[in-house]
Amino acid sequence: MKASLKSLVQREPGNPRPSPAVEPLLPPETAAASQSRGYRQASTRIDTRQVSAHFKPEVAQTLKLIAAEQDRDVQELLAEALNMLFGRYGKQTRIELVSGRRKREKTT
Repeated sequence: MKASLKSLVQREPGNPRPSPAVEPLLPPETAAASQSRGYRQASTRIDTRQVSAHFKPEVAQTLKLIAAEQDRDVQELLAEALNMLFGRYGKQTRIELVSGRRKREKTT
């Protein structure tokens, strides 16, 4: 396995910069588990899997435009679309519509 750029800089003789302390993005109880895997993981991504696809740039642009117009995240729009797809095929809705990254104020 190749050495990372970070490790090469740290080993470079005469490097005037000390290596910065890296704080984990996770709560202490989950930080140890993620470090055993060898990488850091954001707390909003714990127990999740990425679902992705490739589309033309116009599709991504339109999705971002709708998200901006609706003041929502693209992730929230995709969750809504997948829930609609699940319903069409008689599957149970499984996705929460609020993104984990942006905490919304509840409006009544």
